[in-house]
Amino acid sequence: MTGSCVTVPCSFDVEDKYEQYLNNQCTAIWRSTTTGDVAQLTDRNPQTGDLTKKNCTTTFSNMQTGPTKDYYFRIDCNNPLLWSYSSTYVKIEVTDNFPSPTLTPSTLKIKEGESVSLTCSAPAPCLPHPPTLIWTPKLGDIQETLQENQDKTKFKTSVMNFTASHLYNKQNISCTAGYKKQDGSSDAALTTSLIPDVLYSPKNVTVSVSPSGSVVENSNVTLTCNSDANPAEQNYTWYRADGGQETVIGTGKIFKMKVKTDTKMFFCKAVNEIGKQPSNITHIDVLYSPKNVTVSVSPSGSVVENSNVTLTCSSDANPAEQNYTWYEVKAAQEIVTGTGNTLNTTVSTDRDIFFCKAQNDVGEERSNLSHIDVLFPARILFSSKCMKTSNQVSCFCDTAGNPSPTTHWNLHGKPITQPSQMVITHDSLNNSYLRSIITIVEPQDRDLSTLQCFSYNSLGSASKGFCVRCLDNSKENESQILTPVLIGSTVTFLLIICALLVVVWFQKTHYKPKSVAATSGQHEAKEQTKADNSQPSTGTDLSCNNPEKMSKSSADKSEDVVYARLKWRENTKVKEEDIYVNLELSDGSCLNEKKCENGGEHSVSKKEEIESMRAEDKIKNIRKESEVVYAQVKFQTKTPESQ
Repeated sequence: MTGSCVTVPCSFDVEDKYEQYLNNQCTAIWRSTTTGDVAQLTDRNPQTGDLTKKNCTTTFSNMQTGPTKDYYFRIDCNNPLLWSYSSTYVKIEVTDNFPSPTLTPSTLKIKEGESVSLTCSAPAPCLPHPPTLIWTPKLGDIQETLQENQDKTKFKTSVMNFTASHLYNKQNISCTAGYKKQDGSSDAALTTSLIPDVLYSPKNVTVSVSPSGSVVENSNVTLTCNSDANPAEQNYTWYRADGGQETVIGTGKIFKMKVKTDTKMFFCKAVNEIGKQPSNITHIDVLYSPKNVTVSVSPSGSVVENSNVTLTCSSDANPAEQNYTWYEVKAAQEIVTGTGNTLNTTVSTDRDIFFCKAQNDVGEERSNLSHIDVLFPARILFSSKCMKTSNQVSCFCDTAGNPSPTTHWNLHGKPITQPSQMVITHDSLNNSYLRSIITIVEPQDRDLSTLQCFSYNSLGSASKGFCVRCLDNSKENESQILTPVLIGSTVTFLLIICALLVVVWFQKTHYKPKSVAATSGQHEAKEQTKADNSQPSTGTDLSCNNPEKMSKSSADKSEDVVYARLKWRENTKVKEEDIYVNLELSDGSCLNEKKCENGGEHSVSKKEEIESMRAEDKIKNIRKESEVVYAQVKFQTKTPESQ
């Protein structure tokens, strides 16, 4: 190559008789076979090997372009040893560049993970300055050697060993041979390269979702599986990963579907002939309205009436930010009673059914009804009464309580043990409501003035006295009295069930049965005593002790005026006054029965019935929104002046 050096490998032999003439005075001369010219090579500062050892290898520097010539070697020792080896010659050709280095193999197709060995070879025409071989990029270990051809010329090799990776696929791998020059020009650099075809299984498998971001439940989304693989022909399989299980849901690079709360985690698996690779799990943020709305009660289990409980509304929703609204159910009506995740409230027999409603930006959902098992002492209901015909009396004692109450009847202070002329039966509507019926044949032969019904459970007891003498015979009553013979009949049983349903509905919607008749606590009786000096009757020891006056008042109801001493709360102020109204009491009225028992003179404490009448707008003096805190009913035989 122009400007570089060249080494001509050479050796010679002489006859034995000339061996003695080989010395340091010997010189090497290179002559052209055609012209005999020696000047062209002599000017290149030749460096010759040790001629005394018959090594005539010569290096010529700074070769210049010229015609190609053949040269032979001549030795001149300035003594009898002078000889030309013209029969053997070397052809020297000077060119502008050497050929590019050789890569072996020249092409490369291999699977990822397999071992690769690339060899780069370049001629080394000048032994003092062999070429430098540089790999780009350097992928592994490199070993270099200088080797000899059969014609004694030299060449340099560089071997690079590495393991095939998908990162090297289609990446240019080159070997560059560098040659130094002696003419002051730039060194020569010759490059040979190849592009490997590395086969590998899918890499960088990802899932893209359109539309991106949060998606409302039941919306359509498009999933795309992306990957890098060689060969690129691939199969795609889609999986659902919810619940820790992998379920195949589709195939293809693109998959369209409708998202749900239980189908929001996906991944795809890409496959080619080399192998397969799954993507990471893609989580789709599915927005949905509250689900699984439930109410928990603390303390759990049964709760004593008027106790405080904490209700907690729980739900599953996205977004989790929710509004909570609490409702209580009364008489089939839903009444808003609070907001927030928790509700602190006091439970009673008419405040024992609740539910909550959870709401977020997507929608709302309500819980099931939460029924709180409210424990309350035994009570005798206002529906308890007696009915009389010509030959028998039937008294109904309707009672409620939780735990379920037990009832028994007393006459003259002793339990009735069901003699032949008295029959006691019991009908239960549910665990909290019980009707006890006593049927008395030929009541005229008995003193029934002390007939009492007792009801009790573990929380308390109640009693009620029945005024049998004040009852009138009635054909209507005769058709309604339950005799022992008819108790088992279907028609009578249906009547009992209907009556009890009415009682339950009436209690739920009209009354707050906190003190029906007398309870073991006597709490309200104490309040009434503080408000009025007259001793209120509890209904436990009442009797018709004045039959004449009783009969007179029963016979002429139009002359009777009932008035009540009421104490009520209005705008946080407590007011008290006597209210005079004609209540037009019926035979079945509890107040009328108490009037009968008191002979028209005494007062009875009946806050609940007065409250009910006031709520039904039968008492005009008190506004409906006012709260009656105490009521005592009094009876007079003369009409007082109306206030």
